[in-house]
Amino acid sequence: MAFSNTFSREKIAAMEDLNAKLLNKNNSPNNNLIFVYCPPKVGSTTLVSSIRLSAARKFNVVHIHDNSFFFALSKNPIVHQISVMDLIMYNRSIGKNVFVIDIFRSPIERKISEFFEKISWLHFNNTEQNINSYNLDRVITRFNNLFSYLGNSDYYKEMYNIVQIPGVFDFNKKYLQTDLFGIKFIKLRLKDSNFWGEILTEILGTHITIVNDYETSQKPLGDLFAKFKNMYRIPQNFLKDISNDPGLSYYYTGSERDEYLNTWQTKATTNWNAYTLEQFMMYNSLSLENQSQSIIQVEHYIDIGCLCMPCSRKRAILLEKAKRGEKIDEKIIHNAAINEVKTIINKKNQMIQERVNKINGMIQAKNTRLPRPSAIGRKVVKNNMKNIVINQ
Repeated sequence: MAFSNTFSREKIAAMEDLNAKLLNKNNSPNNNLIFVYCPPKVGSTTLVSSIRLSAARKFNVVHIHDNSFFFALSKNPIVHQISVMDLIMYNRSIGKNVFVIDIFRSPIERKISEFFEKISWLHFNNTEQNINSYNLDRVITRFNNLFSYLGNSDYYKEMYNIVQIPGVFDFNKKYLQTDLFGIKFIKLRLKDSNFWGEILTEILGTHITIVNDYETSQKPLGDLFAKFKNMYRIPQNFLKDISNDPGLSYYYTGSERDEYLNTWQTKATTNWNAYTLEQFMMYNSLSLENQSQSIIQVEHYIDIGCLCMPCSRKRAILLEKAKRGEKIDEKIIHNAAINEVKTIINKKNQMIQERVNKINGMIQAKNTRLPRPSAIGRKVVKNNMKNIVINQ
């Protein structure tokens, strides 16, 4: 691939800088790179954490939804000209063994999760704690107005530049794989997440254990989210649109699709007049202008992939728990992992010092101990007898 003929030196330099910030933080020597490049709220965080937890020393993992993430990493204005696919192709051109993964999620659930993902910083510009106390009707109204514009993209078909998409999804393997330019493009279904471990073990050639991560139900607005899922009734016109969704027809079998639609039909209600495209664009523009909260999520994953000794130790512990089927409710946070190791070392040092102090105390007590009274008595009697003999 003649990469230098496609991009300017400035653009290549900017991509080298992005690579350094995305990959070199872990100082991983491996040449394998996985881009989990997909829409938000399709199960990708679970996928990323699972691969890192299982194979952090074998694979570098980059999790990205769009190239806006690059702007947070670099102030170089050239970055605005770089797409995620540019960076993917660049890494392949420098000899990386590259995998790119997308995930399909059932459309209504994806829309709900995407809405709640942005509910704080975009839709209501308030804290999650405050939004959690909102009237449910208010939240449902906002969601219905936005319904048609949420969660519609298919990266595998729209973003990966794959010219020939397979005519049908492989329902036996439960994934698609297209090799292009030496890059392996993979499409999974969230519906098959129970099989992801087996699927990824086969594709990546190393054992992968899946662990759930970053569920909305565990966030501060978990109560509101649970109420919404329980009470929401989909307008009939929305459900009709979903029945014509091309992704649902492609990634689900006929029976899976019918079962899915029938389930939601039991929860259907009267039609709803959502925002027009013009109204939505105005809404989105104003919401972004009013945004007061950061959308950069800190400590977003169970595992961020750090390869330092404390993080590797914590990773081994959590991986064993995952293999035993235990729920993982901890995260590998670099500073916390270091402090955990320091605490263990300090406790061990304290125990050792306590033993040393005990031994020293015993030695000191032995050296300063007086003879027993009975022994003193015997010595006095003995000396007295000697004096009597001498005097005689």
